Amino acid sequence: MKRGLLLTTFLAAGLLLSWWLFESPSVAQGRAHLDHLRSSGLLGGPRASVELGAVRRIVPVATRWSAPSEPFWWAELTGPDGSAGYLAWREGGDRQLIDFSLEGLVAIDLPPARALGGVPPIQQFAIKGADGAPVASGCVPTAGASLIAFWSNRGTYDWQADDSHEGLVRRVRDRLPMSVIADVEGYADGKMALAGCFPGALAVGLQEDADQYRIPVRVSVAPFRPETLAEELAAGRPALVSCVVLVPRKPELAWGHEVVAVGQVEIAGARFVGVIDNFFAPRLPGTIRWIQAERCSSLVLVRPVK
Repeated sequence: MKRGLLLTTFLAAGLLLSWWLFESPSVAQGRAHLDHLRSSGLLGGPRASVELGAVRRIVPVATRWSAPSEPFWWAELTGPDGSAGYLAWREGGDRQLIDFSLEGLVAIDLPPARALGGVPPIQQFAIKGADGAPVASGCVPTAGASLIAFWSNRGTYDWQADDSHEGLVRRVRDRLPMSVIADVEGYADGKMALAGCFPGALAVGLQEDADQYRIPVRVSVAPFRPETLAEELAAGRPALVSCVVLVPRKPELAWGHEVVAVGQVEIAGARFVGVIDNFFAPRLPGTIRWIQAERCSSLVLVRPVK
């Protein structure tokens, strides 16, 4: 009896040791990505104790904005205060990091990374559509409102004109030819209708708004280039970026999106753009989300008139 109990104890201890010594390849890859973030300086200070949490395999769902693609891995990050962000990386090939966020990282100025702080993290909200049914405020006007509020908060321009954040979104939205898009994929809870608009129309609407409030800026659209964004950031100017990204709460889905670009960083040879995402509610408001630069397609630039 004692011999059997002892053997069982040894076997259990051996299995535990084997699990500890030979963790799964996906967990090992996640830890390697965390090491890359540490070496880039993004996990310093209060994020130094961030660790890998639950890891799961995601099978993407093809949508109107994304073709079928290979599965990838998604890992939650944990820290002393609970949720600390997430990582996503490719399953095959180079297993490259494709998307991540670190709770509390709201600005950074290091040799390999730069990110501006101070962009209000306005989130999309429901409004009443023409038929009375709820529809999302839309990423395009919401991102535009965040940029206007940034300049107003800095005291550079009185562009917000005393509007609340919600009022500012509605003001920008009213200038745009918004389209209502049925949520057949289930992006929003309850399948609330989505709303979209093209970046060119956003640039026109922001210029009209600036002209009405006598704000001396010129708004333009440009193809996304890392060098162009770097010039804007060096001058202290966020930009608006069009991209295709994973939906944070439902990463099996991806969609076309408009967000505020506030930073850039290179991780293990790949370039990432730091954004304030208006459909991403982190634990700590203002936390930057980092997406692969190759997922970005255009920029809306707001530059002072000299």
